[in-house]
Amino acid sequence: MKKNKSRTIMMFLVVISVTAFLLSMDMIGISQTYNNAEAYKKAYGDYHSEYVDISREKMAKVAADKRIEYSDNVQNLGFLVNEENGTKVELKSFDGYNDDSGNYFDRKAQIMEGRAPKNNNEIVVDTDSANNLGISENPIGKTITFELRKSYKLPNGEEKLYSEKKTFKVVGLVKREYGEINANIVGLEQKRGLSYTYGNFDGQSIIPEEAVTYDIITRFDSGNSMDDEVKVSGILEKIATDYELGRTSLTPNSNYLSELYKINDIKDITFIGYDTIVLVITVILLVFNMFNIIWGEYIREISMLRLIGATKKNIRRMVMYQSLILMVFGTAIGIAVGFIVTKLGLMLSRDDVTKITGVASKIYVDTDVILKTVVFSVGAIIIATIPPIIKVGRVGCMDAITVSGSKSGRGKQSKIGSIVQNKIGIHRYMGIRNLWIKKTRTLVSILTIALCGYMIMYTFSSMQTEVDDKIRRIYYKYDIKVSQGIYNDVESFKISKNTIENIKDMDGVAGIYPNFDGEATFVTDKDNINEYFKEYYGLDGSEKTEYKTHLRFYPNEMIKDRVEPYMMDNKTTEDIEGKTDGYINVAVFNSFYDPIKTHTYYKIYKDLKVGDIITIGVNYHNGDKIEKKNLDVRVGAILEQNWQSQGDALMPYRFEVITSEKNMKEIVGFEAYNNLGVNYTDLENTSDNKKVEMYVKENIPGAISIKESFLQQQNSEQAKSESRGATNAILVLIISGISIFCTVKSNLMERRKEIFTMRALGMSLKDMNKMNMYESVTYAVLSITVGIAISTYKLIEFVNWNNYAYTNFGIEHFMDFTFPYKEAIAFALVALITCIVSVKLANRNFRNKEISDGMRDIE
Repeated sequence: MKKNKSRTIMMFLVVISVTAFLLSMDMIGISQTYNNAEAYKKAYGDYHSEYVDISREKMAKVAADKRIEYSDNVQNLGFLVNEENGTKVELKSFDGYNDDSGNYFDRKAQIMEGRAPKNNNEIVVDTDSANNLGISENPIGKTITFELRKSYKLPNGEEKLYSEKKTFKVVGLVKREYGEINANIVGLEQKRGLSYTYGNFDGQSIIPEEAVTYDIITRFDSGNSMDDEVKVSGILEKIATDYELGRTSLTPNSNYLSELYKINDIKDITFIGYDTIVLVITVILLVFNMFNIIWGEYIREISMLRLIGATKKNIRRMVMYQSLILMVFGTAIGIAVGFIVTKLGLMLSRDDVTKITGVASKIYVDTDVILKTVVFSVGAIIIATIPPIIKVGRVGCMDAITVSGSKSGRGKQSKIGSIVQNKIGIHRYMGIRNLWIKKTRTLVSILTIALCGYMIMYTFSSMQTEVDDKIRRIYYKYDIKVSQGIYNDVESFKISKNTIENIKDMDGVAGIYPNFDGEATFVTDKDNINEYFKEYYGLDGSEKTEYKTHLRFYPNEMIKDRVEPYMMDNKTTEDIEGKTDGYINVAVFNSFYDPIKTHTYYKIYKDLKVGDIITIGVNYHNGDKIEKKNLDVRVGAILEQNWQSQGDALMPYRFEVITSEKNMKEIVGFEAYNNLGVNYTDLENTSDNKKVEMYVKENIPGAISIKESFLQQQNSEQAKSESRGATNAILVLIISGISIFCTVKSNLMERRKEIFTMRALGMSLKDMNKMNMYESVTYAVLSITVGIAISTYKLIEFVNWNNYAYTNFGIEHFMDFTFPYKEAIAFALVALITCIVSVKLANRNFRNKEISDGMRDIE
């Protein structure tokens, strides 16, 4: 190691830099995530999940589960509805059933001003519900009157509706300590709005007893440390499945849990990205190449040791000791450097969330991440060392006599070699022939730079952007979309026609697309419904199955544009416009998708076909009253599965009933719009587009999704990916250059007798440069060819993976392969420059050395 200082230093630098990079990337990510998790815990509470609107029996089973460390519950009493602005807030009891664990909102990191309600004429509101109810300014002491509405099921499976006006006096206000984080992080459409009254206790009742359900907030038994807590991520769905709570009951503490999920991924030693694999492979190849070169130069000395009595075990230990020194010191120093880089990274990228909550941005020394890095570093060196150990161990005593700088057969030239030499000249031929002196070293060097090509072509391929564009088109059909959010009441939230006309007339608006997205239920005998659907949604009922359905009304021109392309059996808009035999015609989406367990589509009705009569339960507006009634409609068309992804499907995915807006009055008793899509004339016209966006936000109190915001998020994630990919590519490129440099220099040293003899016979520096250039270009051409082959294979695999993955979304063919020409050209230039520089540097001693000095060096 001392004698080969330059190579030793290169090996150490590569191992240290790659180890530091791998550690710092994971350690920065996990430290930021730990810090964010602590911040979100302070801002949103330390509970893990909430199961909403479940029966008392199921609530009791959840509370008694051994996996639950802590639980608290309240009665679910329905919604208070503000018909003036179409918003609603959830109404709970202040205390729970047999509950002595504390207040429900305490675990949500909320504080209360005022006092608890003493009866069902008093109410406590949180800041979001006060805003939705129009009493955000000093609510305590005010008297409010709103409709209380609760949907509930009878034992036979049918759904009922309770609705009545209620008057309350506000006696308390619940708020978060860090209100800013709520506004900045969660977003307007995510504010639920919670309010609390006394509940159905102690002889008091506010809704019918059979309508009372429960919400239970849970924290799982995860130990006291964050390391244990990250293990809870898999329990959420398991609890819901075990007790058949239904997927829609689950309301996780999403901000907090999302950070725990990230920690789990980073800590997972089995989770290895392709970029990490490439870096580890390049380290393996470089160390292997270096050891192969170094120990290949000492075959004579090793054979002499064997001659005087050294065993194979003794010889192999020499390589092992060198490997051990590189492994221990390279990894240790790399980890130390990684911590320094991590600290600098955290200082430069502190999150706003931690600033708001006052959580210090500190390094979390995670043993799993360190272990993961050590395994990669040590494993790479061990793998790289095995072939040289085997090779050195096979050196025998006779090699001291027979081994020379070149093997006896090397002087014989093949017929092909002779032809090539005559065609391109001896000096160019020698440049190409230099590569094959040590084929293994050359192939390793070519492979390292080929992996750099993979990093460049795969990371920066336009197909990554294509996937982002297609995903954006799936979830964002319009530049702006306004719909009912979780705090909007489906029965009273409406967008006025005057507002729609004003938006239509604004500069920069190319088109508007209004419709009504409502809710209904489908009602049928339980035997008509897929068993997995009932299991998935936790449906009970001895006779009937009734469950929520999307009920949608489109203008006829929107049906033709948005719905008709997805109708099966060549059905058209005319098939669902009017009536047949007195029944209103509808299009239905009869599929649901399980994204958790099976990742498969299932039918909802077992055997539904065009012409069937189905029953839907609707809330019919009869003047000031809302009454539940069942209505028979005729299936005029059935939608394809890809309606879910490429059409205009809603979340969560349910059975959908779609018909013309001309049928709206007859079905629900009124005509209105509550959903609006807006498309811009020019996405680049930020001035006009911003005015449209601001008008929509100020005049429609609904959930607003903006394509541009999602695009910015995608671009940000892509920039991070490209930044890491560029860093990886640079590291691989440096390693490749080192490998080529050392390979070429070693080959030249082995051929120095031949080279200086030719110099003595008249080879000029110009001829030597020709030899060097052809050697460089040959390296580059071979590296480019292999790199493009690897990249093409991985990109085809990427295309196939996406095509397969999106069949689960009803898309038969998601994307095609596009060859990355620009990226290939960029890689070719980088590879050519790297090879030329590396070979030139390796040859500089021979170019500058006097012939007489060179001839003396041979012996």
